[in-house]
Amino acid sequence: MELNVFSVILLASGFTVAGISSVLISQVRGSIRWFAITMISVSLWAVAYGFELASLEFDRMLFWIKIEYLGISIVPATFLWFCITYSRMDKLTNKLIFLLILIIPLITLLLVWTNEWHGIYYAQTSVDTSGPFPMLAITVGPWYYIHVGYFYLCLLAGNAILLIRFKDLDPVYRRQTYLLILASFFPWIFNIFYMLGLRPFGHIDLTPFSFLFLYLIVGFALLKYKLFDFKPIVRDTIIESLDKGILVVDPKNRIIDFNPFIFKLLELPKWRLIGKKISEIFPDREEIEKSLAHRKGEKFEILTIKSGELKHLQLSLSPIFGKNQNYMGTVLTFDDISDGRKTADQIKKQAEELKDLNQLKDKIFSIISHDLKGPIFGLKELIKMTRSGLVSQQEFFDLMPEISKNLDSVSILMENLLAWASTQMQGEYIVKKQFDIGIQMDQHLELFGKYAQDKGISIRLEKEGDLQVYADRNMIDLIIRNLLSNAIKFCSKGDQILLSATDHINSVFIQVIDTGTGMTHENLEKLRMGISFTTFGKNKEKGTGLGMVLVRDYIVKNGGVLNISSELNKGSAFSFSLPKQNQLII
Repeated sequence: MELNVFSVILLASGFTVAGISSVLISQVRGSIRWFAITMISVSLWAVAYGFELASLEFDRMLFWIKIEYLGISIVPATFLWFCITYSRMDKLTNKLIFLLILIIPLITLLLVWTNEWHGIYYAQTSVDTSGPFPMLAITVGPWYYIHVGYFYLCLLAGNAILLIRFKDLDPVYRRQTYLLILASFFPWIFNIFYMLGLRPFGHIDLTPFSFLFLYLIVGFALLKYKLFDFKPIVRDTIIESLDKGILVVDPKNRIIDFNPFIFKLLELPKWRLIGKKISEIFPDREEIEKSLAHRKGEKFEILTIKSGELKHLQLSLSPIFGKNQNYMGTVLTFDDISDGRKTADQIKKQAEELKDLNQLKDKIFSIISHDLKGPIFGLKELIKMTRSGLVSQQEFFDLMPEISKNLDSVSILMENLLAWASTQMQGEYIVKKQFDIGIQMDQHLELFGKYAQDKGISIRLEKEGDLQVYADRNMIDLIIRNLLSNAIKFCSKGDQILLSATDHINSVFIQVIDTGTGMTHENLEKLRMGISFTTFGKNKEKGTGLGMVLVRDYIVKNGGVLNISSELNKGSAFSFSLPKQNQLII
């Protein structure tokens, strides 16, 4: 072995490149590591070529050329893979694509190592001693051209990917990309010289030397633009691990960066997102463009639909300013607050329900202390006065109809109170079975007939078809009793009440319609919303509203929905349906 100027330059530069690349590999991750692997492959090529040029024997030259191809064969593949991963082309970054890219390099390596048996890569090899030192003279075979074509194709594809991916980025990033593209062209140019026969002493390949220029450019990028600075790498790792969507726009509102999580929040095109304007991504969101125009930090909520699901997103705008307060762009952060919004809405709903429940409880206590206490204490005093002789027997009997009416009201009130208490104390049991609701209606007609007759009100009962229903008999009893009681309460002499039940194949349709006072629109809406309120009947009968709360609740629990219509001074209509047999209530 005899060193010469060419071998010394190659060995020195090759070992230097290998050292720098080893440091990069140990300290970086992701796509930058693939760039460092490419450089190590080049350094192996350069060092082995240096030893080849220093060799004096033919066999040693062939040995070192086989070592060279451990690096040469994979350089185009690792460079292309670096460009793909660096550009975050996620659709191409999988094991299958990687293996396909490696097919040609592996075949090339195999053919070089076994060339003496077939001559497919090198058709002929010999030693030329006509120069200042012995050199390997080579006549290339057919596969050599395939390898060179593959080499050029990978360089071209990689540069095209970098150019397309980063042409719309911030100027600093664009300069970095242009430096990478320019650097990758140096080996290409020198290799073309070699293919055209422009070689020192007829045999020396200047391609490995070209990588010296490559590292001069990359070194400049390291110093000037911190091309492989670890802070951006850490920043990328942090941003990509965030559970918030990130979009970065330039001063012209074009997207120059994003993180993968953004696709979990928004329906965005994964291909060619870079360079698109915000107005293209959010065509119906003028408020975003207006906020970007302000160039100051802002937060607001937006609604969007992702995979058919409504999402509440909080959008935060953080403007970026460089030296001399030059505006460089804005970071848009999208935070999914759907769960928080649902929780807040649920808490608000529960607070409103608790408020309504407390109001209802206050009302119940008022009912107990006044409406229930009054009639019972009045009856007690009347009996006491009769026993003491202050009220005669005849006067007592004259008051009996009024006493009976008051006791009927107290009875219904007591039953409603007990039923409501049962629902609140979780002691309520729903026992559903089949029964004929028509028979139950007959019983209620008999029960309320005298009361209606005394007020001059006519009640008409209509029944049609099979009226077997599947429900809780006691609950339905309370429903009909309350609806009839209310109808009578708000009717006067000459008014009519219709109680009807109609067979609807799978259900029975029940109606209670009256021609009484009806309701105002305000009270009708309260009733539809299940809000309890106090009203007075035609004869000043006081209604607590508790009965209608129970009616609505019991109808729902038995598979129906209460429908209410009313017009002031014209009457009201209440209707609902009950299933005829056991069925799942959703």
